[in-house]
Amino acid sequence: MPITAIDPPAQTPVNFHTSLIENPPEFRTRRDAASSAPAIGHHRFLVAALALLALFLCGFGPPTLLDSDLPTAQGLTVGQLRQMEQAGRPPESISAQAVLVYDLDADRVLIESNAGTGRPPASLTKLMTALLILERGGLDQRVVVEQEDLVGEATMGLVRGELLTAEELLWGLLVPSGNDAALALARHHSGQLHLFVQRMNLRAQELGLAQTHFVNPNGFDAAGQSSSAQDLLVLTRLLWEYPLFRQIVGTASAQVAGHPLISTNQLLGTYPGANGVKTGTTTAAGQSLIAGIDRNGHQLFVIVLGSQERYFDARALIAAADNSFAWANLSVGPRLTGLDRLYDGEQKRWFVRAEGETSALFLPTWERQQVRPYRRLQLPPPGLWSAGASAGVLEWRMGERVVATQRLVLYLP
Repeated sequence: MPITAIDPPAQTPVNFHTSLIENPPEFRTRRDAASSAPAIGHHRFLVAALALLALFLCGFGPPTLLDSDLPTAQGLTVGQLRQMEQAGRPPESISAQAVLVYDLDADRVLIESNAGTGRPPASLTKLMTALLILERGGLDQRVVVEQEDLVGEATMGLVRGELLTAEELLWGLLVPSGNDAALALARHHSGQLHLFVQRMNLRAQELGLAQTHFVNPNGFDAAGQSSSAQDLLVLTRLLWEYPLFRQIVGTASAQVAGHPLISTNQLLGTYPGANGVKTGTTTAAGQSLIAGIDRNGHQLFVIVLGSQERYFDARALIAAADNSFAWANLSVGPRLTGLDRLYDGEQKRWFVRAEGETSALFLPTWERQQVRPYRRLQLPPPGLWSAGASAGVLEWRMGERVVATQRLVLYLP
């Protein structure tokens, strides 16, 4: 609450000639002498009242003394307006037919295009295969490799009669995208391949994956095999809850059951923060990728479908997201000003400060400068002031909306 100065009453303009006629000198002298003492007393009282009010406000103050109730709105720069206009749209330089960028911690889609359109998923199909195996459990159960499992293209390198655990086959499924591991796991789970595919489609329905339908467990091109970026994000989020899944898809290379495995995800080890998850490539699907990126402790997923150069597209999408959105740690920083100073009933000087840190706040970059701190004081009763005592709350506001809070406490310098 700002302190408003009280101006003295305005003097009524005086017409000199009229004053002389209406108030002859002899009458004015007698009247002025009679009224001078009360006027002086009135002015002295007014000055004393103002001084007392100023002292009271500086020493104690009402709960909202320290800051204006609503922060002044900040205008956007030309650059910020351009960021706002471009946010949510993929860069024009990418070739992907469908994209989606999602921040897991903020639970927010940052960029998308054709994300709800069904497309051939290629080996991203194996995410549903992995989900069914993980949900069933029993990963230490052993599986005998049969001849019918040994299909071509990407493989784990299995041989007929080999004995592996379901967990070892999961490594072969997700690291080198082994088609042989996919068929072995499907047969192990349901006994027959077509029964496993039925279970895949039933699980897709249970999850509400409207654009998803499976014909096989490995992702070979087939009429009717389809999924969308939105549906694949649902699968990825479910799988990300399994520590074993995160470990496997974040591994660039491994030796499992005597088989050297090299990840098909070329971002691992080459792009800062890359920590998964899966690639897919077929003639009908083109190049596909779900990339997991750790951004300063926050998880980002980038989904690229139908691309001609998936890694270029992924990098461009990450850069676009970084340019438009960011996590911010709100802090007033170390400071000591007159606004932090308070006095108790004994005129002992105290200071007030925010305790701890706010949770990181996810904001578009053009909104970051709109966030302002506002201190709402709720001081202890007289006689109960002590170091660490609660003194109110620091509100971080964007306009009238409170987006974060911190506890205010008293302390001695």
